[in-house]
Amino acid sequence: MQVSEWNGTQLAVVRPAAGGFPRHSHDEYVISVNLLGHERVRLDRSSFEVGAEDVTVYNPGQVQSCTTRTPPGTVWGCVSWYVPPAFVRSLTGDAPVDFERPVLRSAPLRAELPAAARALRASGDDADLAGERLTLLLLRLLDLAGDPRAARRDRATGARRGAMDARVSAVLDRLRDDLSTAPRLADLADEAGMSREHLIRSFTRATGSPPYAWHLQARLAEGRRRLRRGEPVAAVAHGLGFADQAHFHRHFAAAYAITPGRYRRLSAVNI
Repeated sequence: MQVSEWNGTQLAVVRPAAGGFPRHSHDEYVISVNLLGHERVRLDRSSFEVGAEDVTVYNPGQVQSCTTRTPPGTVWGCVSWYVPPAFVRSLTGDAPVDFERPVLRSAPLRAELPAAARALRASGDDADLAGERLTLLLLRLLDLAGDPRAARRDRATGARRGAMDARVSAVLDRLRDDLSTAPRLADLADEAGMSREHLIRSFTRATGSPPYAWHLQARLAEGRRRLRRGEPVAAVAHGLGFADQAHFHRHFAAAYAITPGRYRRLSAVNI
């Protein structure tokens, strides 16, 4: 096994002698691609095939095992990226994430992990670029697997909708439906018929973040989607209610460790 570390995560090239893995689980998210051959995976209670152009994404705690097959005389191997939950939550404004699709078919995404593993074994600019590309890969997987806001919404307004204050639920819906401008807390509180302090406490208890922080992350996530479609950075900043392009740039780079302009260029060309 060859292991490289980056920003608290581990990227490993694995070639098990048995050609597969018995039942096991990880505390981290596990993102993997096959280097050679196919595998039959059992994940919790489901089973599926994973081919040469697939990316697998498993949530922490999921029980997994696999059997593999390769051409005669070859050895099965994979590249796996082990990502702590705290790292994922740092990209979603602390929103919890459950990947619902364990297999994604995308040749460009599949190519990223082996390339990053090679670059991380280098030094200097190659390693720095590998870290940037890993962040970009994870952001793309978050988008493909579902809006991070949806995971929070499912927890806050699904299983807990019945216990949530209806006024907080209405505020959540209002924030989700309008990403064009930053909300004023006083307006939200007036609409909900609550004091600002009561709204902040109740909203944070229900969602894990105060209203402004929740809405900022939702706007940044929408910004990612628009940039990936090729929209100009200035237009995205204006459409999402940021004071100017510099304001959007500052928040985007702080959240995702990549500038919006570079994210747009890399997304359009590679992922």
